[in-house]
Amino acid sequence: MALVSKCVVIEPSSFEEAVEDPTWVDSMVEEYHSIVRNSAWEIVPRPEGKSVVGSRWIYTVKQAADGSVEKYKAIFVSRGFSQIEGINYEETFAPVARYSSIRTILALSAQMGWHIHQMDVKTAFLNGVIEEEVYIEQPEGFEIFSSESHVCRLKRVLYGLKQAPHAWYTWIDSYFTVLGFSKSEADPNLYQIVVEGKLLSIVLYVDDFILTGDEMLILS
Repeated sequence: MALVSKCVVIEPSSFEEAVEDPTWVDSMVEEYHSIVRNSAWEIVPRPEGKSVVGSRWIYTVKQAADGSVEKYKAIFVSRGFSQIEGINYEETFAPVARYSSIRTILALSAQMGWHIHQMDVKTAFLNGVIEEEVYIEQPEGFEIFSSESHVCRLKRVLYGLKQAPHAWYTWIDSYFTVLGFSKSEADPNLYQIVVEGKLLSIVLYVDDFILTGDEMLILS
């Protein structure tokens, strides 16, 4: 019997720890560039009399099935617990797929011999457009101006914001609708479309998708 040795990696608990390791530095740079490419914010002078939400880096190690390290992931998040309802957030609700829907789709796929594809959307929440006036602190280590004088005014939502799930769901729901998908009356996270007699079903669970249906339609 072959024994698999798992690689134990200690995740940094602070920016000061992470910046000492080039691997984590590279991960932070990748995350920061992703945010900039998506035009998630603009740097503005710190507004007087306005609430500014805190921010921080979170570090996680994603492991493969065999226990090896698959990815070092640095995520820049907002400290949403400091938000104030009615001032820098309004709606927060976003539905998630029912487990009965997931089980039904998986059972149907097995019965029909369909392939099942699972995927998650990278930096999914950055697709959500923020409607409120929200300011957050600049990311530690990537300050463009003095952190005492300038902050980020958000144009896209970030992980940690109270309205992030709602904004992301609103965007992806609209996107599927534009593509021609219809939404199940029983589950708002089950989408289906028929093209040339071929069915494609998508089950959405936050930023994870389950796709199944006619193989040729999925792979085309």
